[in-house]
Amino acid sequence: MGVLLLSGGGDRKNTEKFDEEFRRQIGQAKPLLYIPIAMDGMLPYADCLQWMRDVFHPLGIQEIVMWTDLHRKSANELQQFSAVYIGGGNTFHLLNEMRNSGFGKVLEEYINGNGVVYGGSAGAIILGSNIMTCAHLDDNRVDVHDFTGLDVLDGLAVWCHYENENDEMIRSYIEDFDAPVIALPEESGAYFQDGHIKVTGTKSAYLFIREDKVELQPGEAFNFSGDGEYDALAVFGDKKPFNDAVGHMQSIEGYPTARDYRNLETMPKALQVGGYLFVGLVASLFLLIVVLGWVLQ
Repeated sequence: MGVLLLSGGGDRKNTEKFDEEFRRQIGQAKPLLYIPIAMDGMLPYADCLQWMRDVFHPLGIQEIVMWTDLHRKSANELQQFSAVYIGGGNTFHLLNEMRNSGFGKVLEEYINGNGVVYGGSAGAIILGSNIMTCAHLDDNRVDVHDFTGLDVLDGLAVWCHYENENDEMIRSYIEDFDAPVIALPEESGAYFQDGHIKVTGTKSAYLFIREDKVELQPGEAFNFSGDGEYDALAVFGDKKPFNDAVGHMQSIEGYPTARDYRNLETMPKALQVGGYLFVGLVASLFLLIVVLGWVLQ
């Protein structure tokens, strides 16, 4: 399977770090394909192309080809490009065009053949399992009724332009659609390949699985199982839910956070021994008080 790059949808300054890593990955041997369809009716395509040039020319990507008609395209044609960049705009319109032109299937074939796709905002959202993560921002002006995305992220849905105030909306979405969500601030991005995800950018991303919220800091990699249950076990390694009891304690002002002590087993041995001794002492004192009370009677 190919590499999918998901951008939170920020401006040129916000995505600079992510764009630089993207440039290093794809090289300069082939031109970059740009698809601005989501901006149809919002901004002239010529302006969209100029924006792309302003972003990527300084990074060394000089040749950018723009497609504004997705009909009668094939996966073989995509092989002439280093990557496919799907820009932001209206997600409902973008998905509708992908379906009507048949390009959605072409793009899936390209991805399955190790293609590289960069999705920015709407372009990232359509790669997920369901595009209703955009419903608070985009108007469904094309009257789409099937909100299923391309679903090439092992069941994940993508929430772009994420802010902490969105948490309740995300949990409502999860309740309605029973799907996990990766939430990307405008300064954040993520690489996805074969269930492996690496976060990049300058801000943390967040993975929502049912009631759990896991923080994923820039540079952090993790595996997503993509199984049907989508419980906390879908995150491997030493990551724990953000709403874990100890996690809540760490967020309280003044709580020591020099190290990530999620449970007793992860603490230094000295603290573990001290904890066990303290618990034993309290238990002994309690037992002594009970015995003395019984004797004095």
